[in-house]
Amino acid sequence: MLCAGICYGQAEELPTIIADRPGYTWGTEVLQHHKIAWENGFQFEKSADGAKTLSLSSSVLRYGIFKGTEIYLGTGAQVTDEGTWDFHAIGIAPMLFGAKIKCYEGEGYIPSVGVLAEFRSPHIGSKDLLPSNIAPSLYLLLEQPIFESLSLCYNAGLEWDGESSTPTTFLALGAWFSITDRLGGYLETNNYLHPEGNQYLTEFGLTWLASRRVQLDISADLDFQHLKDYFAIGCGVAWLVN
Repeated sequence: MLCAGICYGQAEELPTIIADRPGYTWGTEVLQHHKIAWENGFQFEKSADGAKTLSLSSSVLRYGIFKGTEIYLGTGAQVTDEGTWDFHAIGIAPMLFGAKIKCYEGEGYIPSVGVLAEFRSPHIGSKDLLPSNIAPSLYLLLEQPIFESLSLCYNAGLEWDGESSTPTTFLALGAWFSITDRLGGYLETNNYLHPEGNQYLTEFGLTWLASRRVQLDISADLDFQHLKDYFAIGCGVAWLVN
């Protein structure tokens, strides 16, 4: 997934930076009006079938186009292999276009609500990595602060791969917490449900606010169904440009 969304527990203390990475669970916060953010990550993934993917410079450029609404573009370089350590396929991931809208602020025990829509282009990217058709995704986002230092996020969505008319159902739960004013952590479960097979991933990691405008992160993924065969590790940066 090129565009990794998060539930950002430190947003109230440092409103100038709202990162959408690391993690696969999206919060409802969006960039402030006219703000620009650039996010970049690196990840190595080994899947249960032996294939390996090295994602180099998975970049997302975000823009707060209206109050409560942001748009973004994403792409990245990928190195893939089908089962040996001799990587042989290098390409540019399909261009990702997306928008996120915060629909409701939330109050008390009622969570804030957002929606996110995106699609991957079948025309922009390396030929071997492009989907045959437009690959859209649509998500409902819920975010609930529990304490000042803890927030929960709930996501539900549908993802099409551009090849099959049957979507994958995405269900996720993430917990984000503050350790110190600058150090944060998260734990999330991401569930992909498809008639051809389900995948249940658990991700955890740390974030560090290097400054009010720069966040660094590290993360790891595990699949408890294939604990010996699957893992992913990654790191990245989020930068509020203006």
